Amino acid sequence: MTSRILDAHRDEIRVAIAEALQGDTPLLKELRVHVGLEDEGGRAIDGMGKLLRPSLVLFVSDELGAPTAEALPAAVGLELVHNFSLVHDDIQDQDKTRRGRPTVWTRCGVAEAINAGDLLHALATIVVLRAGGEAAAALAAATAEMIEGQSLDLAFERRPATVDEYLGMVDRKTGALLRCAFELGGIVAGAGAEVRERLGSLGGAVGRAFQIQDDLLGVWGNGDVVGKPRGSDVRRRKKSFPVVVAFALAAAPDRARLEAIYASEPVSEADVRWVIETMERLGVRDDGAAKVREYLAEAEAGLDALPLSPMGKREVRLLFGYLAGRER
Repeated sequence: MTSRILDAHRDEIRVAIAEALQGDTPLLKELRVHVGLEDEGGRAIDGMGKLLRPSLVLFVSDELGAPTAEALPAAVGLELVHNFSLVHDDIQDQDKTRRGRPTVWTRCGVAEAINAGDLLHALATIVVLRAGGEAAAALAAATAEMIEGQSLDLAFERRPATVDEYLGMVDRKTGALLRCAFELGGIVAGAGAEVRERLGSLGGAVGRAFQIQDDLLGVWGNGDVVGKPRGSDVRRRKKSFPVVVAFALAAAPDRARLEAIYASEPVSEADVRWVIETMERLGVRDDGAAKVREYLAEAEAGLDALPLSPMGKREVRLLFGYLAGRER
């Protein structure tokens, strides 16, 4: 069962994002396609994904007593920052599709895609300022942290990373905006420092669980559901959680072969199969699933200390269950 958190304010978020991206310039048209408001022919669609981050902002603010209208600028600003990061990530990773649509850089070139991402960042700032200076400062700090995390992720493509280094990167690249989602809800509602700190801690644990589950899907996901074939992250030589753990656990001969495979391009299908078989032999998949459960349990323990309604806590627990078992 999916949590009501993801559905309660979807229409309001969609309308507010459409307002933020209205206009007839080529860049704004590209951005409406990118976020999933329109197809490439300019026809309205609903391709905006889960809208997890803005939904969390509005859920927390609702639970803490703030009107939705007051929290909506913070929620939309956060979602625009998230989409800004995706435009630039797609360039850096050379990904050609996202959510089944061509990425911005494949449609209009790298230079213009950089401009599109920069415009999203600027629009996010304009929007979030309507929620107040404190909310804007929190989003700016989370954005800086997220960018640092992306830089670390790129660095790990050139050198091995330990599990602790990888988790530190995840805390920035993925965790920063998820922590910010919980914190922004508290800021808009005028929550005290202790409550906001607890909200941020919960968001950090959710961020780790979310990214590790995403990494497991990148290796073992069902292609018919996930939208990309089994082993896709191995083919891309992505240093995701399963790979980092495999490097840490592998004996010297297997580690040497892993190093050779991750230094070669392209990766053969025989090598993809060997990497997946090696990960399974080392228990990497089970270890990752255990880590997802561990971090969601940590988040759930923090949930009990928050001043949310019983129904609100139930919805968060349903969301945790969805995140632990989701298929993108």
